[in-house]
Amino acid sequence: MRNRIIQLIDAAAAADPQTVFLTGDLGYSVVEPLMHSLGERFINMGVAEANMASVAASLAATCLKPYAYSIVPFITARCFEQIRNDICYQKRGVRLIGVGSGFSYGTLGPSHHALEDTALMASLPGLRIVNPANVAELDRCFAITLEIAEPVYFRIARESGSAASAPMFALDAGAYVALPGTDVCLIASGVSVADCLTASVKLAAEGISASVVSVPVLAPLPRDVLLAAIGSKPVVCVFEGYSGHPLEVGLMRALLETNHRAGFASMTAPHRFCHTVGSTTFLRKEAGLDADSIARVAAAIARRRDVAVRGAA
Repeated sequence: MRNRIIQLIDAAAAADPQTVFLTGDLGYSVVEPLMHSLGERFINMGVAEANMASVAASLAATCLKPYAYSIVPFITARCFEQIRNDICYQKRGVRLIGVGSGFSYGTLGPSHHALEDTALMASLPGLRIVNPANVAELDRCFAITLEIAEPVYFRIARESGSAASAPMFALDAGAYVALPGTDVCLIASGVSVADCLTASVKLAAEGISASVVSVPVLAPLPRDVLLAAIGSKPVVCVFEGYSGHPLEVGLMRALLETNHRAGFASMTAPHRFCHTVGSTTFLRKEAGLDADSIARVAAAIARRRDVAVRGAA
């Protein structure tokens, strides 16, 4: 998805001379096409992400359309105060591009892992957050945020995600049923959607029909779309991040407010720093966020519901 968002920004810049791109001295072998095509509209800010956020806010104040690009922890945690005060408080239309969601930069260690970022960014009023599962969702997220005046945070993985297509969805209704099912509802955002789809195949082999709901827009959370997709099914929420992320919190609140009683499980990364070096796939399995782990949790909650329903009958 890294390469794809560069292509999308390049196309936007070709159509709109107000588009500018800022990078914190990274992205080489990825951002060169922008450097060549944008000329002076390509700005390497150096290893100074906090300054980059403030500069992007100032550029937006002059009616330019800035995209600020870095690895997730560097574009969020490192410059949180500037995002809070200069971008969100001032309501500047800056696009923050964070690459490497979750364990995407697995072997580079916890300095590059992105597990707390969505909880951090969701605490800021007025910030739109998109977390596409694949290239198709990224294309749609880019299109629906292209002309809005509010700030937007793009949380994207290094990998391309699943090859599945994505239907049309709106910014205020950013979720859809990727796979229908009747026994349990798997709700995920970002790369975890692919693991949920794989888990649904494993569940089907056990006679359990699992629906999969993809949530590419985390803020504003598409509450009504999610409740309609859940219906009366038990829910397993899967997210590659720490507990307290906006999908988990928003779902729990919605289910409590609607007196949902079918069951709820939340699968997140363990709340600790990772001291194990390994690939992205290895770390996801260690965190219990792989397809096998999802299938086990979903099967357990679906069977508990089946026992409860038969007991009530």
